[in-house]
Amino acid sequence: MKIIVYAPKNAESLLSQLEVALPHGIKLVHCQSREDVASRAPDAAGFIAAGGGMPDSAMLEELPQLRWVQILSAGADKLPLADLRRRGIRLTNAKGVHQIQMSEFAMLQMLQWARRADLHFSNQLDKRWGRRVPSGELHGQTAGILGTGSIGQAIAAKAQAFGMRTLGYNTSGRTEPHFDGIFHGEDGLLSLLGESDYVVVIVPSTPDTQGLIGKEQLQAMKPSACLVNLARGTVVSEPELIAALQNGTIAGAALDVFEEEPLPAESPLWELPNVLITPHVAGASPRYNERAAHIVRENLRRLAENPDGPLHNEVDLSRGY
Repeated sequence: MKIIVYAPKNAESLLSQLEVALPHGIKLVHCQSREDVASRAPDAAGFIAAGGGMPDSAMLEELPQLRWVQILSAGADKLPLADLRRRGIRLTNAKGVHQIQMSEFAMLQMLQWARRADLHFSNQLDKRWGRRVPSGELHGQTAGILGTGSIGQAIAAKAQAFGMRTLGYNTSGRTEPHFDGIFHGEDGLLSLLGESDYVVVIVPSTPDTQGLIGKEQLQAMKPSACLVNLARGTVVSEPELIAALQNGTIAGAALDVFEEEPLPAESPLWELPNVLITPHVAGASPRYNERAAHIVRENLRRLAENPDGPLHNEVDLSRGY
């Protein structure tokens, strides 16, 4: 079975780990460009999207025998899901590789806001011994976490270790570990927002979550609350968020994702004093490829044993996650 490893850049580490104990009958073909795909592997049955390479509709059409796509991210919103579904191509993601680093990053952002680390850094640049910086604590505060999957649960566990109360929001209302309470539905979301000192957004990007946080939801938050968005920029209405930050509807925001990336220089977010900006790096880790390779190797093993059998982390193409 021929499997494309599509990686225009930075694929050496992943390839070396995938080639360890490669299952019998599996052949990996490293392609760095669309031309490579067309010339070297038009008969591929599998496609591993790595190193910044994602298949689009045109590329899928060039692979008539394709039956499986593996992505190294959790989110599948950049893929032509309708085309995959129409052709019966199975999709698996890398769910589970982000929970350590992204939960740590969420705690970093909450701690930075509580202790106003940005103001201390500004004083350092100005060589100012400023001890009158406002300071808070996480202990006793409430973290509202939108998304109760593996990352949300990891955030909740760390937040509880800091003595925080944890509330979760999901679509099912199902109880999950490390949450003191679970909310669902539109009214449930508003209730969670009203009780939370920190709102951490970690839901998948799907048609149902586009604009999940808009004017009504921002107005439901405490004036002292901080919004932390680690999901996708489209989940939060950026114009409404900017207005809420400017008029004091909420106290601040820590943003790692944006509607347009890179964030345009003319965006008001750059200059707002109550915003912490990072360039979509919450999921970065020196151990990313190691963790992703473990998932991919497991799916290669399963495909080699039974091409039609269950796969690890298979995505529901009708839902997008």
